[in-house]
Amino acid sequence: MPNTRSIAGALIVALALIPTGKAMAQRDDSDWLDDCRNQRGDRWEREQFCEIRKTGVRNPGSSITMDGLRNGGVIVTGWDRDSMAISTRIQVRARSQAVAKDIASQIRTVVRGGDVYVEGPRNDEDVNWSASIYAMVPRKSNLRVGTRNGPLSVENVRGDMDLQTSNGPLSLRDLGGSVRARTSNGPLTISLDGSRWDGTGLEARTTNGPLTISVPDGYNARLEAGTTNGPVSLGFPITVVGRITRDIATELGSGGPTIRATTTNGPLSIRRK
Repeated sequence: MPNTRSIAGALIVALALIPTGKAMAQRDDSDWLDDCRNQRGDRWEREQFCEIRKTGVRNPGSSITMDGLRNGGVIVTGWDRDSMAISTRIQVRARSQAVAKDIASQIRTVVRGGDVYVEGPRNDEDVNWSASIYAMVPRKSNLRVGTRNGPLSVENVRGDMDLQTSNGPLSLRDLGGSVRARTSNGPLTISLDGSRWDGTGLEARTTNGPLTISVPDGYNARLEAGTTNGPVSLGFPITVVGRITRDIATELGSGGPTIRATTTNGPLSIRRK
């Protein structure tokens, strides 16, 4: 089986291997491993093999890229170190444990400076695999993170960021800098922190999914949020000029950098943390 950075496979098979929101939220590797091993086989009666690989990088630089993942999620969390720690969570389904384990041995996490990607054999009808990345990165980092079929979560990072997933939930928590984030099919959750945005601002959108924005009491920002086809729910009073529609533009507190977030087909909820 030739190695490739492009992971082939039908979408229905890919989605079967995507970690659920609950699984991705499990920050402890041992919890994820237990959950993975306790999953039952699929309707094709394939066996499952689960493994975690750890990689450490000193001084990855100010720019970090995690792109090209097709089947698997990404969690990125900032910490107060100048190093990067990566856990790759590998899940393989095959006709036997022996075959699944052999496939897992061909999967590699490649790290070149601040560039991170996963490569391995092609998926086919009998074998399918996914690899999810959980990375601790320097708190001040410029990020480019993309995944095709899987959840994406970034928190506690400041920098220039381009974040994208096509089919999966997108979660943004306690970020700063200049952030652009989007998902085509999945919920978008934004949790603001502190008293104001530290940096240029945030522009985030989802096409098909609910949008939830959590705002701390006393937060200062220019908030622009809207939905094209969905209801609007406001968890606290806001001041707007004119009537309240599906598009809301308001100054929170004394104002500040712009927080702009929209959904096309989904409800909009703005609430207190």
